Amino acid sequence: MESSAPARFRRPVLWPGLWIPLLLVAAGLLVTGITANIEGRRAMALAEARYYAQHQALVNHLLANVPNQSEAGDSSQPVSVWLQALFSDTLPDSLGLRIDTLERHTKMPLLEIRTNGSVDPTRALRTEVSPLDQHWILTTVPSPEGLEEVARAAEQTVWIAGFALSVFAASLALLLNRRLHLQTLHNLGLEQREIGADHQIANFQVEKSILRQALNDSEQRSRDLVALSGAVIWELDENGRIGFVSPQIAELLDRAPADLVGQPLEELVAPAFQSNYRRALAAARSDRTIERIDLPLLHRNQEAEVPVVLRVRALKDPVHGLSGFRISTLQRLAI
Repeated sequence: MESSAPARFRRPVLWPGLWIPLLLVAAGLLVTGITANIEGRRAMALAEARYYAQHQALVNHLLANVPNQSEAGDSSQPVSVWLQALFSDTLPDSLGLRIDTLERHTKMPLLEIRTNGSVDPTRALRTEVSPLDQHWILTTVPSPEGLEEVARAAEQTVWIAGFALSVFAASLALLLNRRLHLQTLHNLGLEQREIGADHQIANFQVEKSILRQALNDSEQRSRDLVALSGAVIWELDENGRIGFVSPQIAELLDRAPADLVGQPLEELVAPAFQSNYRRALAAARSDRTIERIDLPLLHRNQEAEVPVVLRVRALKDPVHGLSGFRISTLQRLAI
């Protein structure tokens, strides 16, 4: 039965935390709007204060440069010419100026510079002055660039800076969000690979257990077959010394297997048959076949001899050549 992958290993459809860049943009625009409004009002207030100061400076300039009675009586120039010469170089570019007289009922001003014949009453500043014993009204009006444009420029600057910072912060958050998304996918991939590796290791452990059990069964089967056959199994090194001998040797020669380890098997062969034993080993080494030889082995009391049948097989290693011999010994019954 196949099991579905857990929900925590599924790939996310969208990047996690996309609300963070959106929240940064919204918060940045909100803060930018509030700051732009505040800075616009501050710029407007500063522009109005500057406008009031410029108006008062024009009034002071007029009063400070009024000619005395003798100069005014001797001069043949009209007042408008004198006023034109007085304000032509001192009037700021952002202001319009108009001077009217209250001595007569006329709509014609004594001086008019950059007012275009109209005065905005909401922006105009008026001051009554009395030079040369005359009653005049000095009116100044600001140009749109002097007030509204200053506030608009301040708001625009704040909006540009705030929008740029909001976009930069959102882009940075989006970049970090993307890296988090890629890292999440990478972690999910590693977890899936780890689960697959755990399953594979578990399968290997099961296979190892099965193989170990099969090997144990095979070894037990071999031991059972050897025990049932009554044969003695020897393992010799390349020099003919005993490395292993099966426990049946105790019944055959009344010798303990541990006492025979490291001893040459040739010493257990009757002296008259030792040359035949050596020729059997040499034949097994050269022919790579199982050699059979009948000879007696010495019993523990060194007087009795036990006739046996030896079957010799040489063990060859492809790298090192001859590595030893494996011999089976079965007692030969006398006829």
